[in-house]
Amino acid sequence: MEQIKDSLSGVSTLDDEQKTRNSVDKALDILRIVAESDEGLTLSDVARSTTLPVTTVARHLKTLERAEFLFRGDSATYRPGRVLVQLGAQTLSRYSLYELAEKHLKAISEYTGETAYLAVISGKREAVYLRQVESSRAIRHASWAGKTIDTTGTAIGAALENDVGPRGFACSRATRVEPDAAAVAAPIMNSSGEIVAAISVIGPSFRLSEQDLQTYGVFIRKHVVELSKQLI
Repeated sequence: MEQIKDSLSGVSTLDDEQKTRNSVDKALDILRIVAESDEGLTLSDVARSTTLPVTTVARHLKTLERAEFLFRGDSATYRPGRVLVQLGAQTLSRYSLYELAEKHLKAISEYTGETAYLAVISGKREAVYLRQVESSRAIRHASWAGKTIDTTGTAIGAALENDVGPRGFACSRATRVEPDAAAVAAPIMNSSGEIVAAISVIGPSFRLSEQDLQTYGVFIRKHVVELSKQLI
């Protein structure tokens, strides 16, 4: 009888652990979806995006709001809260690459006339854009700072995987995540020769010829080499 009780107790513990993991996964998923939204999301928006029951979403949103990871505005839309913004700012402030890249991104954007990005690997075939300097042109690549993208077939993905040609940069055009854009990117390496990030330029395909991409690639390559030396 005692053995049966012990066995049932073990099953109960495992079930509780699984429930906790599932709950945390749901909360993190909700947090990510809201954080990636440009305009904020309503309860219904989040429920549709996660395919979770409205009651479940409401419970998690309330918990995240109470902890100040999210806040609800006057229009009942949820946005990143004080704690989430603070954590992000503190993390970036400790990331020397974020600060060091600023002048290089500005120089690259000014030279090319297009939006320049700093990105790091965030998962298998995924990257997150940490910083950007936007093009001053009326027609330009949409702001992706803080967003995570699928890097399959992209210039930034090739750069982060060191899949670059002898000139040290990679180009892409009309990819799944950038159907109307062209891009060129080069990797940034630390003192051990490991790729830690990449810089890319993205602009409308109609404005960027193949010659433009090659010319911009050489310019970007010069800056990532200089930036890599600063990380030593």
